[in-house]
Amino acid sequence: MARLAALPLAALAMVAVVSAQTMQRPQFVAPRLMAAQLPPLPAPNVAGGGEVVIEVIVDRRGAVTRPSILRATPPYTQFVLDAIARWQFEPAHDIDYKGLDATVEMPVTVVAFYRPPVLMNTPTIGEPPKDLMKPSGDVAYPTATAMPNYPPLARDGGVVLFEVALNEGGVVTETRSMASTGGFESASREALASWRFKGGLYRARPVPANAYVLFGFRPPIGSDSACLPNDDRPQCKPSPKPAAGVSPPSFGLTPFR
Repeated sequence: MARLAALPLAALAMVAVVSAQTMQRPQFVAPRLMAAQLPPLPAPNVAGGGEVVIEVIVDRRGAVTRPSILRATPPYTQFVLDAIARWQFEPAHDIDYKGLDATVEMPVTVVAFYRPPVLMNTPTIGEPPKDLMKPSGDVAYPTATAMPNYPPLARDGGVVLFEVALNEGGVVTETRSMASTGGFESASREALASWRFKGGLYRARPVPANAYVLFGFRPPIGSDSACLPNDDRPQCKPSPKPAAGVSPPSFGLTPFR
């Protein structure tokens, strides 16, 4: 009888161990940007601003694959595509059917807002953004956005890149400045605070996600540093073409820690 009574106790103990191991398993980990290239600002003869939204797949190696252009504004779309093609990620992780941690593919949204070369948020000339596709059902995606204001004391241009961490419900838990040129981080962060997002899914279950937001600031026309078409000032003349066999300068890949 004592032996028979011990069997249920052993079974209960095994269930408790399995439950404890399940609770200790790491949660789904979203792809995380490790190295990036910032897209450039356009030439002075580009009149308007632009909005670009691109959904990409981060594969199991952390490489960017299969970009889908959701919203486009020439020439900004190509600038962003060329830059993110070289981005490197820590891939997403999940628990496989054996209970082991494994890298998995996961979609990521990259959003780029470029201000027109004016001080105020008013309508300007230029081609308006065009919606080309809808986002997939799994990707975290902004549902409400706002263009940042141009800082009143700024006179130059710059680009700011943020990583927006979202919980399973799409609520922003952290906004990390990944890279920036110029003094535009504060204005960018203020605008980004009003953005709202739809959360990400993996295999039909809500999971944490990261989205990436770029803000481009062009020098306003009329500021001391703004260049107009056919501007003869030295700083506004086009860069000379590199000699044969010499590679032009590049932003390069900026590692993040």
